[in-house]
Amino acid sequence: MISIIIPSYNQGQYLTQTIDSALDQTVKPKEIIVIDDGSTDNSLEIAKSYEPQTKVVSQVNKGLASARNTGIMNATGDYMFFLDADDIMLENCIERISQVIEETNADVVAPSFKTFGTSNEKVVLMPNPTLEDFKTANRIGYFSAIKKEALLEVGGYSSRMTFGYEDFHLTVNLLTRGKKLVTIPDILILYRTKEKSMIHEAQEHHQELMQQIFKDFPNFQ
Repeated sequence: MISIIIPSYNQGQYLTQTIDSALDQTVKPKEIIVIDDGSTDNSLEIAKSYEPQTKVVSQVNKGLASARNTGIMNATGDYMFFLDADDIMLENCIERISQVIEETNADVVAPSFKTFGTSNEKVVLMPNPTLEDFKTANRIGYFSAIKKEALLEVGGYSSRMTFGYEDFHLTVNLLTRGKKLVTIPDILILYRTKEKSMIHEAQEHHQELMQQIFKDFPNFQ
């Protein structure tokens, strides 16, 4: 039912831990797909060492949005769960998300999380935020289970979000079309924080990225 999609670009030092966490789920996903986005380290070899337990797709470097979209096109599950190559799923993640999908039939199911690395904090999401709530801040993590048909309807992640916020853009796109979002208060993901990561680059381009979101969704202001 749920396909786990792991985009990977030069994350060799973390990738084993990430894939292991996807394999160690109490309820097994339909499949685990690693998209190697033109890595120049040993990431691709690590990913391939897990075959056939995982499916590996290699592409030239096109960025995170493209890698996730490649995952969507190669996945066969009803829901896609996105996991970056340096983060970790707790073992009951798929089990708990599957329960919520069954109970709610939501288009997006977003778990709470805990940071580790350079910070250590629990982030418990607000109950089922609406589009209005997103006008002040992003209310969920990128690691959500999203119905494949909803992703195909909106065309997946936007290639226009060059420096990041592609997950925020996607959520706004889904919610402006009336899709149903449900959050889970349980901590199901460990989100790695680092001195230098993609989120820092995104924050440096905050104004420009938000302008693109407002341009694409004029009513979201």
